Amino acid sequence: MSYVILSDIHAHKWSLFSKPTAEGVNGRLQIIIDEIMRAAKHAVSIGATTMIIAGDILHVRGSIDPEVLNPLEEAFEAVLQMGLDIIAIPGNHDLAGKETTKLGNAIRTFGKLTKGGKCFMVDERPTIRWLDTQRIAMFPFRASFKDLLEDMQVIADELGEHVGETDAFIHSGIDGVLPNMPDHGLTAAMLQTFGFRNVFAGDYHNHKDLGGGIWSIGALTHHIWGDIGSRAGFLVVEDDGSVKFMATHAPRFVDVTGMDEEEMVEVAARNYVRFSAKDMTTTEIAEIRKFFEDAGAAGVSIIATKKVVASRRPGAAKAGSTLDDSVTAFIDDDKDLPSFVDRAKLKIDCSDVLAKARSVHEEA
Repeated sequence: MSYVILSDIHAHKWSLFSKPTAEGVNGRLQIIIDEIMRAAKHAVSIGATTMIIAGDILHVRGSIDPEVLNPLEEAFEAVLQMGLDIIAIPGNHDLAGKETTKLGNAIRTFGKLTKGGKCFMVDERPTIRWLDTQRIAMFPFRASFKDLLEDMQVIADELGEHVGETDAFIHSGIDGVLPNMPDHGLTAAMLQTFGFRNVFAGDYHNHKDLGGGIWSIGALTHHIWGDIGSRAGFLVVEDDGSVKFMATHAPRFVDVTGMDEEEMVEVAARNYVRFSAKDMTTTEIAEIRKFFEDAGAAGVSIIATKKVVASRRPGAAKAGSTLDDSVTAFIDDDKDLPSFVDRAKLKIDCSDVLAKARSVHEEA
C-alpha cells in the first residue's frame, strides 16, 4: 500500500518574514499548515489512507502555545476528515525533557483527535503496526542513539523473517546528511544491519537517499537560514515500495550573494532572500531591497558594509535599534578590526549565531 511521510514540521509562531493572516494566524505557521494539507491531498489522490509523521511536529520544547496548537489541531482534524489516519512519533522538540515520556510529550494532545472514523495515533514506545497489508515499526526519540539501536534490535528480533517487509521510522540524524554537521556516530551502515525494507529518519532538515533503503526524510519546509541548500518536502511510498520525494512549495531560505542579476531574479522569486555586499550606501541598500521585492521575494535580508560615518563612535546604534543592527553597526565602524577580516562574511556569521541563539531561546 502507499502512504505519505512528513517530518520536522516545527509548527511555531515564527517572527522573521511573518505577517498574520486575515484570521490572525501566524503567516509562516499558515504556510506550514498549507504544506501539511498539500501532502494530505496528494495522499488522497493516490489512494493512500495513512500519513506518518517522524517527529518534531512542534518547535518550542516544553511549551504548547494556543495560537500554534489550535490552527494545527484544526488542520489535523481536516486531514482525518479527508480519510487519512495519522501516525506519529515524538521528536526531541516535542518533549519537555530529554527522553520520550507520556508526561512530557507535547504531541500526546493530538492523540485524542478522531474524525470520520480516522484517528491520530502517537507512539511513545517502540511499536509494530499494520497499514492494511504493510508492516511498519515506529521508534520514538531516544537521547542516545545506542538506546535507539537497542530498541530497533528488539523489534527486528520480534519481526523475525518479516523484518525485510517492514518500514521503520526514527527521529535521529544520520551521519553524512548535513555537510556542515560533524559525525555523531549513527551511520547508514548501522541501520542497514537490522534488515528493514526501509529506515526513514527525521531530525536533520535535509532529504537524502543514503542508499540501501536508508533515508533522511528532510523537514517539511525551510525554517531558518541554516536550512539554506537543504531539500525540504515530504515523501511518498508507492504501492510497489518505491520512494518518491515531493519538494516543498513553501518559500525557501536562499543566499544570492555572488549571483548575476538574471540568476538572482530567478532564485529570489517566492523565497526568503539573503544578500551580502561591501561598501553600500543607504540608497544602494534600498535599491537592492526593492530589486528583490520586485522579483517576488517573500522576504529580504541585506547584510552590507556601509560607508564609514565619522560622526558615530564604533558600535553605536540608533535608539530603538535591534541587536542585529547593533552588531552590524559595530562591525561597520570598528577601525581596529584587522584589514584581512572580511566584514561582510563576519556579518553573516554573526547573523547565523544570533539566529541560532534565538532558536535555542525559543526552545528553552
